[in-house]
Amino acid sequence: MGSRARIEALNKRASESLAFKPKYGPDIELSKYLKQIPHSEKVDRINALPETLTSKMQNIGIDTKEESKAGSYVQLDHDIVYKKRFYPNVELLTLEEALNDEDFVENYYWRLIDVGQDKFTAAAQLYGHGGYVIKTEEEQKLDVPIQACLLIKSPEAFQAPHNVIVAEAGSTLHVVTGCAVMPESVGLHAGITEFYVKRNATVTFTMIHDWNKVSDVRPRTTAVVEEGGVFINNYINLSPSGLRSLQAYPTVVLKGDNSRAFMSSIVIGSASSYIDLGSAITIMGKGSKAEIVSRSISKDQAQIVARARITAQAPNSKGHIECRGLMLSDGSRIWAVPELDSTIKDVELTHEAAVGRLAEDEIFYLLSRGMSRDEAVSTLVRGFLEVKVPGLPRMLEEQIKLATDISTKGL
Repeated sequence: MGSRARIEALNKRASESLAFKPKYGPDIELSKYLKQIPHSEKVDRINALPETLTSKMQNIGIDTKEESKAGSYVQLDHDIVYKKRFYPNVELLTLEEALNDEDFVENYYWRLIDVGQDKFTAAAQLYGHGGYVIKTEEEQKLDVPIQACLLIKSPEAFQAPHNVIVAEAGSTLHVVTGCAVMPESVGLHAGITEFYVKRNATVTFTMIHDWNKVSDVRPRTTAVVEEGGVFINNYINLSPSGLRSLQAYPTVVLKGDNSRAFMSSIVIGSASSYIDLGSAITIMGKGSKAEIVSRSISKDQAQIVARARITAQAPNSKGHIECRGLMLSDGSRIWAVPELDSTIKDVELTHEAAVGRLAEDEIFYLLSRGMSRDEAVSTLVRGFLEVKVPGLPRMLEEQIKLATDISTKGL
């Protein structure tokens, strides 16, 4: 099948799937978002954008000075306004550029995610715009990240970029993506991301999100990891004022022997937010390891569902789930849903889940050390949210810490 015929087939399946409701999370009426919005002009540097936008970008981990970065990509609503790479041995393309390559369309485009999975994947294909494609060369080691910013700034915008990341054999790649909406905007974000981690390659992917009270978020993500490959995924949801709804369930397939995946999430639900967030890892390669770590904090009337699932289908494999929730108000709620599933006997799968409140004796200890109650609570919350991510460069560790500090202000 040629690339044109394949895209036509994808469009047909998507058209047939626009009414399919997702398995999890509240339904959303798409029609209010599928409308014309103003275009944004391209810029020759990030700092040429208005200060209101660059300030928001800095809060979600985007370095507007582009110091120690392998490349940058900025999308406002539907429009790619800036793209630049600084390392010659890595490709950074827009999706539209990549679609001119028949090999890309045949081998990487919508190969890991079913375009007809639900109404959001279907709408992303039919009405989405933009997205980035990153591809390394074999054995290429990038010690600094590529950064991408996806920002909604127009009223009732539907933002659905399609991103594809390919790490060739033996390469190392770090990607930081910041997604946000401006305070005055009502937006639906439904980004599609597909990862291909080839033999002995390593990919770290750090997402920092900052939405507002009228935002709905429905990303769809899948990664496949070959022999000896490593995939590390970190998700942080700031949204200090809360969001309307978030539903995501990224999945990883450890296809090759001795492969590894680590998935972490830090989520704070406030106001009347409804958050249904999970991670799923399927182990198909012998001697492979999977770990899922989640931290959830609820306050006000927020509701959080923290899902995690590890399925083992190969011998000598290991998996561990750690779900911890912290409730800061009586009106909020947290469900922890850890799942372990094995089809063979020679595996080791474990999980631990806990939901509770801050211990008054710990607060009292910090009060006795001279802190106010607000300072004591904030200190304990930051400690609760700390997640040690294996193999993460120091630069990204500091970026995650900064994002966590921002998200805990006022708790």
